[in-house]
Amino acid sequence: MIIRKKRDWLARRHERALSRTVTIDDATRERFEECFYQIEAAWTTNDLSLVAPLITPHFQRQQQRILNRYQRQHKHNQLESLTIISEELILSDNPNVRKVLVTAQMRDYFTNDRLSDEDNEKRREATYIERFSEIWEFKQVDGQYLVNHIDQSL
Repeated sequence: MIIRKKRDWLARRHERALSRTVTIDDATRERFEECFYQIEAAWTTNDLSLVAPLITPHFQRQQQRILNRYQRQHKHNQLESLTIISEELILSDNPNVRKVLVTAQMRDYFTNDRLSDEDNEKRREATYIERFSEIWEFKQVDGQYLVNHIDQSL
C-alpha cells in the first residue's frame, strides 16, 4: 500500500512538472546540453573540481561528499551511452531560478577496484541502458546560472 501511494505520488508529481513546461530555445538548449554532459562525465572521475564553474559551491560540496564515499568504498560510477532524449523549460515565478526537465538514457553501473576485470565486466553486462527523467535547477549567481540541485525523484 505504501509503495503504491509513493509510486502514485511520484507519477502525479511528474505530470505536474510536465504541465508547466515550455519548449526550450536553441541557445539555452545548447548551454544546458554542454553543462549536462560535462557534469555527468565528472561523475566517472570521482572529482567535481573540473566542473566547479558550472555548479554552486553548496551543490559541489554536497555531491563531492557522495563521490568521496564512493572512493572510500572503492566504487567508481560508470556512465555509458549517455544521450539526451528531450529537454523542456519548467515555468517559474522566480527569475533567479531556471529549471530544466530532461529525459535521457544511459547505462549506469559501478565498478570496484577490489574486483577483477572479469567481475567488473559482469556487472557492466548485467546493467541495461535505461531511460530516466530529472529536473535540473539552475540558480543565478553573479549574473550566471549555475546548477544548484538535480531532482532525480521523477
